[in-house]
Order: sequence, then structure tokens, then C-alpha cells
Amino acid sequence: MRRFLKPALIALLLLACAALLGLFPYRAALLPQTVDLAAAEQRLTPHLSLFTPEGRGPFPTVLVFHGCNGQSPNFVRNVKSWLLPAGYAALFVDSNKARGIEDWHPVCDGKQLWGNERAIDVYAALALARRNPAIDSARLALLGYSHGGWTILDALSYDGAAGHGFPATGKGALAGVRGVITYYPYCGFPAHLREGLEHHTPVLMFLGGKDHITDHQQCISALDSLDGQRLELVQYGEADHVFDQRSDLNTYQPGPAQDAQKRALAFLRENLGPAQ
Repeated sequence: MRRFLKPALIALLLLACAALLGLFPYRAALLPQTVDLAAAEQRLTPHLSLFTPEGRGPFPTVLVFHGCNGQSPNFVRNVKSWLLPAGYAALFVDSNKARGIEDWHPVCDGKQLWGNERAIDVYAALALARRNPAIDSARLALLGYSHGGWTILDALSYDGAAGHGFPATGKGALAGVRGVITYYPYCGFPAHLREGLEHHTPVLMFLGGKDHITDHQQCISALDSLDGQRLELVQYGEADHVFDQRSDLNTYQPGPAQDAQKRALAFLRENLGPAQ
């Protein structure tokens, strides 16, 4: 018996080492530095960009969260092009720049800045928005793309409780949020969507049936497990990731893109009220 015990222990040790080595590239995502709300606000303040429509404020405002590859000028132009003419202000939140992330590949590979860690940016951006006189703090919406959608959904799931890399912020962290829109969010592990959305605000989710980046079926499965939530799911069967705008993926589809914009604006009018 003993002659088999030593090889077995060696084998277990080797397996444990292999597992640890496999996780080592993900150490920054697995063990993020703890940041409280005040520090998150200070870090984020220089990396917020507010664009307002014509007229006098305060304006109903949509806080916009980019995907894992960061906030490009084209992304900002695209979102502004349909929010501002409708009378909504757009507050863009650059989470990557706030952390000094220049190479976005580790974020997209899951080795840095998971959405559940980035959820603190939602609370921090909202706190800063509520102190801005140009913004109507009672009429706020959250808009997230891919990694940004994951971020927002996890913020709703935590609802001010302690999260991945940040302490509890309190139940008022999402005050003023009257609607959430997500485009092709990531819903797999370690996203918290399956654990429920503690903050009950209407959610509109757009998915691509042929998404080769995020598995849309994970979102559908997660939504099936939720109760008591006002959820509207729109799936475009032939659409891929980033179907709504031109990008390096070359997956833009004008038909679904325009339909999603119309639905998003109708959703904002319903939940935030008329812009003007």
C-alpha cells in the first residue's frame, strides 16, 4: 500500500502545481486591489465625458460603459449620434483609462478587470453624476456594451453590497437609475447575473444569435432563472458581436442596428419620460 501512496501524493502535488500555474495569468482578475467608493470616484473623475443635447438642463442622462477594448472615438460618436438628438445627455465612463490600462487584450482575455470588479465604477459614476447640476439625478439610465453590460448587470446584482474588490457602498448606490440597456453582455462565469438582480429596475437586453465573442445562450439561461424582474430580451438571429456599429470586427448590420436604436429610445422614453 505504501509503495502506491508516494506516487499518488507526487501526482496530486503535480496536479496542484499545474492548477496554480494555470491560474497565475489570471491573478490580477482573481485578486484585485480593494478600492472603496471614495477612491473609485477620485480615480474615475478625470475619465468621465459628458455630452449634452441642445436646450437647458438638467437633462435625463444615460451613463455609457464601453466594452473590454476600451472607449474609442468611433464608439463615442456612434452612441452620441442617437442619444443626443433624442434629448438625452450621455455620460461616458472610461474604466480602462481610469486604471491606466493601455493594452486591452488582457481585459478581453479575462486576465484583468472582470466585470464584477468594474461594478464599483457604476456606483462611482452615478455618485459623481448626481452631483452634476447639468444632470437630472432622478432620471438616469445605464447603457453597457459587452464587458460594460456585464459590469452593469453585476452592479445590479450586488446592489451596493460588498463585491469583487470593493466593500459595501450601501443601498443608495443605484439611486436614480430607472432603466438599464445592455448590448451582447457577457453572462458566463464569474458574472453574477444567475444569482439574481437585487436592484429591480427595467432591463432591455440585445443579443446576437451568431455572436462569436460572447455566448448568448448563457444570457438566455441566466434570464430564465430570474424572477420578479422587468426584463425585455431582443435577439437578432443572424447578428454577431458589435452588430450595432462599425468596428474592427466588421460585423455591423444596419437593419438590427437601427431596430435596436429605435427600441432603446422607446425604452428610455417609457422609463425616463420624455427628454424635453
